[in-house]
Order: sequence, then C-alpha cells, then structure tokens
Amino acid sequence: MAQWKIRRRQGECSACEHVFTDGERHASLLRVDGDDLQRGDLCDACWAEHETGGDDLIWWFTHHQENKKRTLALDLATMERLFMELADRDTEQLKEVRYLLCLLLMRKRRLKLERVKRAKGAELLVMRRPRRKEQLEVQVFDFRAERMDELRSRLQEVLEGTSFEEDGESIGDEDGADEL
Repeated sequence: MAQWKIRRRQGECSACEHVFTDGERHASLLRVDGDDLQRGDLCDACWAEHETGGDDLIWWFTHHQENKKRTLALDLATMERLFMELADRDTEQLKEVRYLLCLLLMRKRRLKLERVKRAKGAELLVMRRPRRKEQLEVQVFDFRAERMDELRSRLQEVLEGTSFEEDGESIGDEDGADEL
C-alpha cells in the first residue's frame, strides 16, 4: 500500500516562505505529483507569478486565521471540483480518493446514484449531479474500516490540515470564507 506525502498547511507561502498574518488572503491549490495529492498555499505576490495548469487540479482563495477551530469544515464546492478533476486519473490511489469523495458528496446530496454496473472486472457506481444529465462512473472499493479512516484523514489533511470530527461539520474553509 503506497503512502501519501501530504504537506499540511503551515501558515506560510509554499514558494517564498512568507508567514501569513491573521486574516491575510492567500491562494490554496491542490496538484497531483505522481500518485500523491499535494496542497500548496501561495501569498498574493507568488500567486501573481504562478502559472496555473499543468498538474494543478483546483485552486481557491481563502484567508489565514490564527486561532482556527479544530472541527471539520467541509467545502463542498472544492470537494466537488476535486471529484470532477480526478475523473481521468488512472492511479489506484487517486481512484480511491475519488470513491471516498463520491461517498461524501452522496451523503451531502451533491451526487445521486443512478445505478450500479460491472465492467472490466470492477463494480462501478453510475452517478449524476442534481439538475445535470451527465453520468459519472466511479469505481467501487471495499475498504477495511482502518483504510477508510486513513483515507478520510489524509483527504482532510489535504483539504484543511485538521482532523475529522463528524458532529462538527460546517460549510466553508476553516480559514475564513472562500472566494471560489
């Protein structure tokens, strides 16, 4: 089983190491590096010089908060964008992440199950987004409870940098309001 190398939010720019002040706006982005998802946070100056594209999957603007709460803050729009961007990735690990995102988005009614089908020796969920006709296929994985917890915590580290707390779900980035 491959191990992820995830950079947690450090409160500083990934490029120039500028330390963010409380309330300072910065760009956060997710990119694929081989089989790994990596998070980067860039100050406004470095973001202006950054060329989007390539291995960058998604990016958003947020604000740094010194005394952030330690509960899960679900950003459903970011999760949905990441789910869509991972559709064409072939690595097993990224397919597992996409399946986990699918389950989370189903729970929040951002995806609906159309049917289940078998293809090429794998079970697939055929999903659709509400008010859209497109059909999306997601490979099903049968995780042990430990593996599911590991994937959930690693996905949380990528998106937020904190640990999961089921009862404390809220919408939006825990660093403040996102500007997508």
